[in-house]
Amino acid sequence: MKTISIINLKGGAGKTTTAVTMAQLLAHQGKKGNIRKRVLLFDNDKQGNTSRLFNLYNGQTEAPACQVLKTGDITGAIKHTKFKCIDVIPCNYFMELAELQLKADTENPQHARYRKALEAVKDKYDYCIIDNPPDLGLNVINALVATDEIIIPVNLDCYALDGLEELVDQVNKIKILNQKATIAGCLITNFEKADTSEAAEIWLRTKSDFPVYAQKIRHSKKVSDSTFYKQTPIDYSIRCGASQDYKKFVNEYIAKAAEREV
Repeated sequence: MKTISIINLKGGAGKTTTAVTMAQLLAHQGKKGNIRKRVLLFDNDKQGNTSRLFNLYNGQTEAPACQVLKTGDITGAIKHTKFKCIDVIPCNYFMELAELQLKADTENPQHARYRKALEAVKDKYDYCIIDNPPDLGLNVINALVATDEIIIPVNLDCYALDGLEELVDQVNKIKILNQKATIAGCLITNFEKADTSEAAEIWLRTKSDFPVYAQKIRHSKKVSDSTFYKQTPIDYSIRCGASQDYKKFVNEYIAKAAEREV
């Protein structure tokens, strides 16, 4: 099982959209005999947007993701969805309390709970995609310690670009705990053609030290519309520009991942 963290320290960068769309598209990458890939979506964000999309959000009791963070035990945490090949570990606002309880547990390692949990299901899935919040709490540290590859969705504004260096610095620090964690690339999202965005794209691709995917995701109102109907962009409007861009991105991701493994 390959574990992929979707992360950016800035909100509104398209992390959840990228996570759920990647999960759906990767699940459709058939093996021999048209067997689908199995994908586990780990909602690590207390807002629970991934959980809500799959009708798995429950704000009244502690969500499974919180239990995994506290115990490192994944038993009973995985929930099935209407998609045959996609399962979800839901999250909610109880994650804040779970982090506080984890900080109080000074007798046991605090950073490897997710790694321990995911190790127990590594043979059941081809991919685990972790949808992270825009911060570096203990739940995010746990995600990065369990991660193989990191994808950073980026909106082309100065605040997002400034936050990249801080995020990369933190990822480099995580390598002490997880040497295999690699930044697979930045993904430009919500792209609208304008002088400023084009200049920012040129800087990101040529002046920064960050790997950047060739494919970018165009702005599309249908992406935001899809959230009202609790649908992925692919299900809501497969023909819209963003959906088509995500299909091309996932193909690029698969090709680059195969190159890294050679």
